[in-house]
Amino acid sequence: MSSPPVMKCGKSNVDGKNLTTVVWEKYDGKGWTEKGAHKYGRLNEQSWWEKWGEHYDGGSVVKWTDKWAETELGTKWGDKWEEKFFAGIGSRQGETWHVSSGGERWSRTWGEEHFGNGKVHKYGRSTTGESWDIVVDEETYYEAEPHYGWADVVGDSSQLLSIEPRERPPGFYHDVDFGSSPPQADKPDKPT
Repeated sequence: MSSPPVMKCGKSNVDGKNLTTVVWEKYDGKGWTEKGAHKYGRLNEQSWWEKWGEHYDGGSVVKWTDKWAETELGTKWGDKWEEKFFAGIGSRQGETWHVSSGGERWSRTWGEEHFGNGKVHKYGRSTTGESWDIVVDEETYYEAEPHYGWADVVGDSSQLLSIEPRERPPGFYHDVDFGSSPPQADKPDKPT
């Protein structure tokens, strides 16, 4: 059984300040969970935006984030990353960047490949010339289960689950079968 999504929305626009937030959560009894948020705001000539999400399907996990900001002087920066894991094997990758008000750009990209055997391949480079490509001995850590899942949803719903279904009032009800097709009438033979 799947639960309907929980959506929380908010918006504020006072004294030149604008803030909008949308958060959602979806759960089902098989371990599938999706959570995320989109937030953005503006204060005069400054603005920012942040998005993040998590998806658990009872085995694999995907998490991501993407955020950026811009100042009133035109300086911009951002950061984003994503991780994907299943049974201790997976990857992480990301990018951080900055653009000055004069247009100078800097960025760094990075990644990790987790092999599930205590070895992790780490790699990356930046616009300043740094780079790395190594394999290290490192245990893999990631959250295989959501910190709040279906069992928590059901556990927090005791009042809702205590509602007894009502019996049908007396009367005649047709048995409706939406799965079958109507009977086909016999078609007469075509004249020869």
